[in-house]
Amino acid sequence: MFVYSLSGLELKDSGDQGPVEIEENETTARSATYQVLGRLFGEPDADHYEMARSGQWAKELATAGELLTFTFEPGDAAIPDDMGPDEYAAAFAHVLGGERAGAPVLCAAAWVEDAAHNHDEVVRFYEYFGLQAAGTERPVDHLVTECDFMQYITFREAAAPSPRLGKSYRRAQLDFHDRQFSLWVPELAAHVKDAATVDFFAWAAGVLADFTAADREHVAGLLGA
Repeated sequence: MFVYSLSGLELKDSGDQGPVEIEENETTARSATYQVLGRLFGEPDADHYEMARSGQWAKELATAGELLTFTFEPGDAAIPDDMGPDEYAAAFAHVLGGERAGAPVLCAAAWVEDAAHNHDEVVRFYEYFGLQAAGTERPVDHLVTECDFMQYITFREAAAPSPRLGKSYRRAQLDFHDRQFSLWVPELAAHVKDAATVDFFAWAAGVLADFTAADREHVAGLLGA
């Protein structure tokens, strides 16, 4: 069974939680992969470090994507054995915690031409599906929050009671890809590859770019777009 788990977003109506869990399938595998990616780019706490040190992030991505019907091979990745948690957090901050164009590099605002318009567009996406930013300081256009959104609407596709409704969630996914991920994730990945002093972070950004691109093409194919 698969259950979605949001961190950057929450349902606006707490009394309408929707489906709790559903049988695992190709669509929940896509949702699960977005779930892991969101956690991968979250704050580098002690658990985050231990997973990087042991290679567990790559294993979790491989497990999440076992039922995918398109090719996604995260490979193996881990930080050096002699890298401690403080060094890891510092490396994360150096590569992923900085700013570009006055915005955090993990936010769309650092990469799109009209950050204010993009912010409003993202909020409209969330609100249309009954979501809002959770009670954190994380921006609505942060990568973790956007992965949360894709995790949620992909899960809703899997749980849809009719093919027609499922298709509407699928269209929303393609729209979000074209208006968000496709516009700035490739640039983010290129930036991280150039800036990373630890191969692990370049791997993480590459996996993100590879998966979002493959997922976009998969959804477009299902819709005949």
